Amino acid sequence: MELAEDVTGLIERVERANKNLKKAKSAEERIAMANYIDNLYESIIYTTGIPLVPTEKAVFGSHKNYHKFNKKVTILDNKTLENFFENRKFHTWLFGSILDEINPYLEEYEDLGFGNGEIISKGEFFDIFLSFLNELHLGKHFDKFIENVGIYSFDSEYRTDCKGYIIYNPVNKDTDVFVGDFDYNATSLYTLAHEFGHVYEFSKFDDDVSIYNKHFYQSFYGESVSKLFERMMLEYLIKNNILRADAKDELIDMEFNNFTFMIYSYIISLLDDEMLKKHRQNIVSPEYIYSLIDEYFDEDVIDLLVENDSLEVQHNYIYAYGDVISMFLKDKVNKYGFDNDMIDELHDRRAEIFSPDFIEKYDMSPKRYVKAYQKELKLLEK
Repeated sequence: MELAEDVTGLIERVERANKNLKKAKSAEERIAMANYIDNLYESIIYTTGIPLVPTEKAVFGSHKNYHKFNKKVTILDNKTLENFFENRKFHTWLFGSILDEINPYLEEYEDLGFGNGEIISKGEFFDIFLSFLNELHLGKHFDKFIENVGIYSFDSEYRTDCKGYIIYNPVNKDTDVFVGDFDYNATSLYTLAHEFGHVYEFSKFDDDVSIYNKHFYQSFYGESVSKLFERMMLEYLIKNNILRADAKDELIDMEFNNFTFMIYSYIISLLDDEMLKKHRQNIVSPEYIYSLIDEYFDEDVIDLLVENDSLEVQHNYIYAYGDVISMFLKDKVNKYGFDNDMIDELHDRRAEIFSPDFIEKYDMSPKRYVKAYQKELKLLEK
């Protein structure tokens, strides 16, 4: 396991993916491969800075396939939005109840800093990461799966919306992980852990491509396992006194990031149906959004809205629910390992549209979340 030095592997992925696209037997496969190929080209740009402009045919195979792709994505998006409207009250209650409780706890950590960005050697870095994975006891199947996973560094100036991401070919299982401005430090360990949560999830993926498309475009559960891994990595580092000070800083950053997605998700739940439908085509000003929610927030929420001009439902809710679910999933994994009923059910639901029954079945209540949240923050005292 090491960082890729060039994009030769990605170019080989493009060649294989083009063959997959030509051999695709269904519209679902063509949609998945178009999405994957597009992500590959973007990743080569992010990694090298070379301004590639792939043709429509190179990504989709044909103009006809391009229109089918857009039509299918729109259908899935509309189903997600309609499902959101049906469950709006539940979302408002869950996130509103949690936010009321955790805000005071976060305030005292807002200006704290523990570490100094310590850099370790390449060998130390990957020894730590592999030791972390070994401690999770993920099995020989996972060990075999990660042998061919590529790890790349991308320039965060080219992609500013995330610290890292993964691309996955659901036809032949080619998998690559990308870390923004990779360095041998706690930040990259944290980001790599998050992305390897996705790697673990895809290593368990034996479903047909239509399930993958639904998982990718409409599920609210797709960040749950990845956020579980990031939580477990920070706990591992702090408890084992490995880059402890910097890991504490990452923990604080994680909590504020989770808090932000939860606020966005709560705000979305307060907006009416027409507003959300229109917002998908037209970006509205933070001031206007605030005028619709001013009875729930102080005016300083405008500063938060300025930072994120997207109120797209799935993008925000996949992280907000990933935060909530991973908090409870961590307790299950700590007690029973990865062979437990909750993670098995999460895999079974990977393509499902949202339903409150999964949250209710495992008693993922605001009260229990806040209790686990307080326990997690105690890691900062170690």
